[in-house]
Amino acid sequence: MDKVRNNSLTSVLMKYLIPALAVCTAGNIIIEALLSYLKEWYSSLYNFYLPEGPYGASTVRYLIYYFLRFGNIILIPLWSALCLWTAVRIFCRREVAEPVDTLMKASDRILSDDLDFKVESSTDNDLGRLCGSFENMRRNLYDSNYSLWKALEERKRLNSAFSHDLRTPITVLGGYMELMKKCGDGISPEKREEIMAKMAGQVERLKNYTEKMSSIHKLEDIIPDVSEVTFGHICEQIKDSGELLCGEVFSFTCEGGSDAVINTDPGLLTEIFLNLAANARHYTNTCVRCRTSLEGEILRIVVSDDGSGFSEEAMRKAWKPFYRDENEEDRNHFGLGLYICWLLSRKLGGGITIANNEDGGGMVTAEIRSFTEKET
Repeated sequence: MDKVRNNSLTSVLMKYLIPALAVCTAGNIIIEALLSYLKEWYSSLYNFYLPEGPYGASTVRYLIYYFLRFGNIILIPLWSALCLWTAVRIFCRREVAEPVDTLMKASDRILSDDLDFKVESSTDNDLGRLCGSFENMRRNLYDSNYSLWKALEERKRLNSAFSHDLRTPITVLGGYMELMKKCGDGISPEKREEIMAKMAGQVERLKNYTEKMSSIHKLEDIIPDVSEVTFGHICEQIKDSGELLCGEVFSFTCEGGSDAVINTDPGLLTEIFLNLAANARHYTNTCVRCRTSLEGEILRIVVSDDGSGFSEEAMRKAWKPFYRDENEEDRNHFGLGLYICWLLSRKLGGGITIANNEDGGGMVTAEIRSFTEKET
């Protein structure tokens, strides 16, 4: 508190006024002494001790004499005013002008919604501390606006991911509908029931995914709904979904015991595969290959195509949200598929690896770890 009080504008002003008062007093003494000396010298020189009057041949000499005699009445106030004005001017220039100018510029930029700057002042007084308060206010406004912007961007990314993921199950359901149309009345009741059950499963998965997405504020908030599922059931879901999504170009191989049980979220697992398959179908020329394997607690889903493959930049950045290759022509490609796979794989204890096949084309491997009972 003492330091703050000592650096107040009043105390700082006194630091300028006290020297000015000393200079003023010294100047007044000098003026008084100098005028007194000159008056005595001038009077003795022209014998003005008994002046005859202000008129006549020596009027100018009388005026000089009267100035030397009464000039202190004018010179001392003028000198005092000059000292005071000089002290105040120096005080304003050094202690007031710079922080006030800083505050005015900061105020204009804040009013213009420009918060990307810093309020700094070299003065250590009340106005300097006011600049510090302005800087704290600017920083808080910047952080608040940045948080709001991040929230809006996250909501935009979430909505885009949701829109992106809706297309794939709709495509799968469309495949089932097309299959039923082609088969017509020739389809057996058992096969029809099987197709209807699979369609119902897709609808239920879509419903669960919609509810999960609508209840979160950002993708990172997704919480896996872990349950026991056999490796054979996962392979069956992947095979059926892949054939409906990619058609005749899809080929599937499964490596591992079909009765093996893993703890994971089947919905998110299917979502990962559908995004990988949709991405491969988008870039393939003739075929989309999928291979699943289970080694201990690690489930791998490898999806590859025979397209142009990943560029060096894409292998580093393709998993990032909204990444698009500079040669990408499809405006409807959001650049979210691999990002969603990467994020969901991490949620399921794994990750994804991006590479190229030896014979050309891209290859993406998603690894999923089986959760333990404690983790579930």
